[in-house]
Amino acid sequence: IWSEPLGAATHHEIRTDADLLAAASKDPLAFREFYDRYAAWVRSWFQRQTGSDTAALDLTAETFAQAWRSLKRFRDEAEGSGAPWLFGIARNLLRQYHKHNRIETA
Repeated sequence: IWSEPLGAATHHEIRTDADLLAAASKDPLAFREFYDRYAAWVRSWFQRQTGSDTAALDLTAETFAQAWRSLKRFRDEAEGSGAPWLFGIARNLLRQYHKHNRIETA
């Protein structure tokens, strides 16, 4: 029988989004964990908003690229959740997407 050493943690600590984003500049795996939490949700939201799988994938990639570039601007204003911050980035990109499409069709 295998057992944990005395005093060893018996469960993995779940880090908040804020913890992950604070660690991400030095620990890319922390950003990867944040990405894994939200990528499917963001892509699905973009797909519903645009009706395009291609646009949804492009906008999702750009959302996380912008999040990565603006890590220093993240402020934990939602009790550890990064969702409102990430959604704000996504919403701004969607607005730009629609504005660009209106210009192209005009």
